[in-house]
Formats: sequence, C-alpha cells, structure tokens
Amino acid sequence: MTSRLRLMALVLFGSLAVNLFLGGLMVGRWLEPYHPSGPPHGPRFEREDRGPGAPPFWLRRAIGPDGAETLDEVWRKHAPEIEPLRDELRRSRGAVIDTLEAEPFDSQAYAAALSDMQARTGRLFEAIHGAMVDVVEHLTPEQRRQMVEQSREWQHRHQRSKDD
Repeated sequence: MTSRLRLMALVLFGSLAVNLFLGGLMVGRWLEPYHPSGPPHGPRFEREDRGPGAPPFWLRRAIGPDGAETLDEVWRKHAPEIEPLRDELRRSRGAVIDTLEAEPFDSQAYAAALSDMQARTGRLFEAIHGAMVDVVEHLTPEQRRQMVEQSREWQHRHQRSKDD
C-alpha cells in the first residue's frame, strides 16, 4: 500500500469512528432523553452507611445540602418510632419469601404473610409521613423549594417511564 492510500485509509477509519461515536450519543439521547443537570449526588450525598436512625437517602437528596443538618436533627427525634417499624417490615418481607418458598405451597399462609406485610408497610409509612411533616415545618422556604424541585424531577422521571 502506498503512503497516500494508507493515509486515506486512516482518515476514513477515523471518520467512521467519529460517526459511530456521535451516532451512539444520538441513540442514547433518543432512548433516555431526560438528564437532570448536575451530578446525581453531591459530595455530601454519597450513599454512605449512615447507621440506624439516619434519614432515608432520597429525602436527604430532595432537601439538599442546606437542609441536611435540620433533616438529621429532626429525623433523629422520630427514629425511635421509625426504626422498629422498619425492622418489622424487613422481617415480614422475609416471612413472605419463606411462605413462597415452602413446600407444599400454602396459599392461605402466603396471603396472610402478604396481608401482614401490607399492614406493617402502612404503619411504617404513617410514621415516616409524620416525621416528614415535622421536618418540612423546620425548613426555610428556599429549602422547601429545593425539595419541590427534586420531587418534580423524580415525578417527571417516573411518569415518563410509565408512558414508554
């Protein structure tokens, strides 16, 4: 191959690589058009193990770094009520799995385990909702706006996925 042909082959190969890259970006945008601005988690919001009594990650993210201290302080007041309910729910999920796995399968035991899990989920949600009301009462208007913004982004992402 002459040097001129070799150069032409390299240029064509480079052009093909750039076109494939750009095409991939376009297909990616078409498949997943919603991209929130900024990093998904700021430095303070990495998913670290925050231990028992810590507020849920999704709520920390929704409130933002400015409200994190308020959230931690108020949430920990509710932790003695929430944590045992969370543990009960985990155990009830285990019971559901156990009844599903049991041989011979007992549909009444399975239905009872599901019903128990539903009741425990309701009690946990009631406690969490009470804590959330208390947290929001302690937020500034700007921190509430941050929470609204994050909540709308979450709603938009989940509504869009249902429409697809």
